[in-house]
Amino acid sequence: MKNFGFGIVNYRLFCATLSVACYSFAASYTPPATAVSKINSYRGYSELTNAASGMDIDQYTYNMTTWQIANGGFYKAMADKYKSAYGGGQKSEWRAQGGADLGTIDNNATVQEMRLLAVRYKETTNSSYKAAFKTSFNKALNFLLTMQRSKGGLPQVWPKRGNYSDQITLNDNAMIRAMVTMMDIANSSSPFDSDIIDDATRSKMKSALNKAIDYLLKAQIVNDGKLTVWCAQHDTNSLAPVGARAYELPSKSGNESMGVVWFLMNWPDQNEAIQKAVKGAIAWYKKNKLKDKAFSKTAGVVDKAGSSLWFRFYEVNNDNYFFCDRDGASTKTQDFMKISEERRKGYQWAGDYGSAILSTENAYLEALAKMDDNYVPPPPPPAMCGNDTCKTFIDGVDFIDILGVKETTNTGFVGEGYANVDNSTGSYVTYGMTAMKEGKYTLFISFANGDGSTREYSITAGDKTLLADGSMEPTGSWTEWKLQAIEVELPAGYNELKFTSISKKGMANIDYIGWTDENLKVGKVEIPPMFIGAARAGHKTQQRNRYFVDFGKTGNSAGVYFKRANGKTFRVNGMAK
Repeated sequence: MKNFGFGIVNYRLFCATLSVACYSFAASYTPPATAVSKINSYRGYSELTNAASGMDIDQYTYNMTTWQIANGGFYKAMADKYKSAYGGGQKSEWRAQGGADLGTIDNNATVQEMRLLAVRYKETTNSSYKAAFKTSFNKALNFLLTMQRSKGGLPQVWPKRGNYSDQITLNDNAMIRAMVTMMDIANSSSPFDSDIIDDATRSKMKSALNKAIDYLLKAQIVNDGKLTVWCAQHDTNSLAPVGARAYELPSKSGNESMGVVWFLMNWPDQNEAIQKAVKGAIAWYKKNKLKDKAFSKTAGVVDKAGSSLWFRFYEVNNDNYFFCDRDGASTKTQDFMKISEERRKGYQWAGDYGSAILSTENAYLEALAKMDDNYVPPPPPPAMCGNDTCKTFIDGVDFIDILGVKETTNTGFVGEGYANVDNSTGSYVTYGMTAMKEGKYTLFISFANGDGSTREYSITAGDKTLLADGSMEPTGSWTEWKLQAIEVELPAGYNELKFTSISKKGMANIDYIGWTDENLKVGKVEIPPMFIGAARAGHKTQQRNRYFVDFGKTGNSAGVYFKRANGKTFRVNGMAK
């Protein structure tokens, strides 16, 4: 079993190390795959490696260390500057109150540098580089420990800048990205599984991480006794929602709250407080979902079948959304067209913030249930063909060939998974089936299309086109599956049906193809010869003891002649009439 947080042994050490209530459970917790994938996206440092392309990566990393600010942090958007060593001047565009350079965790700064330092420390064979990387890494680690406030939150910058940047920031997932790095360090996960950090410092990181989680749980906004979500910024001491720029007022944030939910879903100790926080946030996203709506920077909310919409800002004490202009609270409105064109087009006011969270709910609840040794998994859902259970179906992953992959990431599918073809024109997936007789067959295709726009496809069998212009409508999310009935005409015998994408986005994900007709079989099946109980099943000819067995409906159909030989048996002695 994969372990995406603290291993069960490390987890016990973690609980013993910290003054934290740890709850024992019979089985370890395995986070939902979608939650793991979301957290993995916070572990990237490709901005640095892409900038280093074409040059020695160790030289690039060493150059990076020369740009490190005296307090151990780094400034943001510095990847291109690391191509050369620091040559003088300011190392940050932001200044502390006393005039010093400011380090930040905004835009993945500092934490991505820590990852590259840890990777190169393990891989380099140059002892001078190795020593420099270790020193720089520990300075950055100390930066995180030092910038953390006493109640556990992480601000955007350190030292203090004298504005909203000094508050605890969830904006752009800054604190969550830092916490993922802290978790990996505390758990000795790669690339932090070396002696680049000593045990005493690693223990400090565990304590800091626990304080950060405690801060998030206490900062969650409560309305009418119900846990909801978080603001993009929270006060360092009171934990109350606070504003940032003039048009970013204190609020509940549909956008910035996502990262908190994903992190808490990944946390291995799913105690009561963690579960309540996650379930409260899920309930809030459910309540505030606008179905079949999307957002346009020119028109505001628009109709769009299959789409879902949440706003970036909601009132702290209720769920009324709002927009705001650069003049601040006096311009707050629900009429998008009342704010300036510059703010309408220059900011992301709404989006599909909650679909992935809602689609992961069942997997999260199932993961919690599996912690109980008495857990009995529910039976798999049946493959449906319209209102009836399919007599036969092909699992989406039982294809003959595919330009794409097998997947199990998105929940709700039947069987072992689904087929996900590449997002390109001409991508395909092929399935084999045998028609016991020629005729028209109704196929039921179970698919998911979370893209928001229709995806077109064709079906061919050899050089014959069975369906030229099929389409798969949006289903709302990649975990919502719909059935589509199509009719194809197949010759008797084995057929390979090739589903091909017509547009550059590819097809929807295919869960299964089912049917109710017993004359259609999965795969290559031999069609048995016609059974004849007795020669007299045909009609007698003019010749004595000679019979014609008709395979069709009339005497003009194909058939064979049988005649008695030596008074004992019948044998084939002719051809179709």
